[in-house]
Amino acid sequence: MRILLLTIGLVLVCGLQALDNNLDNPKMVTGNWFTVALASNVTSKIEEGGSLQMFVKNIREHDGLLLGDFFKRINGECTPFSLTTFIGEDGQMHVSYDGLNDFSIQSISSDHVIFILYNTKDGEVTTWAKLYGRTPDLSNEIKKEFEEICERFGIKKDQIRDLSNDDRCEKLR
Repeated sequence: MRILLLTIGLVLVCGLQALDNNLDNPKMVTGNWFTVALASNVTSKIEEGGSLQMFVKNIREHDGLLLGDFFKRINGECTPFSLTTFIGEDGQMHVSYDGLNDFSIQSISSDHVIFILYNTKDGEVTTWAKLYGRTPDLSNEIKKEFEEICERFGIKKDQIRDLSNDDRCEKLR
């Protein structure tokens, strides 16, 4: 059992060290977006009231960094907030939100972007993923790609939440 835990820990550490933002052109992710799906190996964090449940409004670029406007539901009320990335010692962008998040863009096109994130809080690492679309819903093909990427990073199909029919604080958009 100890060997298994050490192996898992080593895989996570190596994965974190190898994580690259894959963001050659930050302007590709700028503009208005909708959160179409969230996924996590700790599903309680992306469920209603979970610390990582958040809804994107837009992403901007300034001096090579990304800034975003988001919504979070707190006690049933939609609350806007903003986040700004920063460059870490590793030369990659990171974001502070419910801990430290290392992120990588796994897929990007004119209509969607898929992020994989490692959230580190109180010594625990949570893997999570976000699928953003330029429209409130995306094709089943893109959702299948999201599912496959999630599985590559250890997130199972039943740990994915399709939010395309949920209230994502649209009234505040």
